[in-house]
Amino acid sequence: MIEYKTGFEGIDWNSLIDMYKEVDLVIGLARAGKVEKIKKSFKNTYKIITAWDDDQIVGAGRLLSDGECYGWIHDVGVHPNYQKRGIGRGIMNELMRGNEHLLIGLTSSFEAVEFYKKLDFKKHKTAMAKYPGESTYLED
Repeated sequence: MIEYKTGFEGIDWNSLIDMYKEVDLVIGLARAGKVEKIKKSFKNTYKIITAWDDDQIVGAGRLLSDGECYGWIHDVGVHPNYQKRGIGRGIMNELMRGNEHLLIGLTSSFEAVEFYKKLDFKKHKTAMAKYPGESTYLED
């Protein structure tokens, strides 16, 4: 049975990084081996949810927020061996729990657009982004 945990206590950073390597999230930092950078960014997060199968992290996501007006969801990923089991939905539900009063935004991978639509997210007509490098997600 999958267990969801909130916060950083007990996080096995190697297990988290391994999961993110599999799904190529955290803007590629996991595959680049930037463990300390990931730790620092995650420790500055408003809310983190991890999904566990026994002692292995099989999914995670985080919410950046001011706690009053806005929230931004990042790095929602589920290990490929655990996808299509409702774990992503569970992570999203836990991230949003208690934050329903916020305007919550996110960017999606191309593959996950339908997943977020099922959670009642809608495309934003004027969202803009500035990446630190090249990205297939940006239009000219």
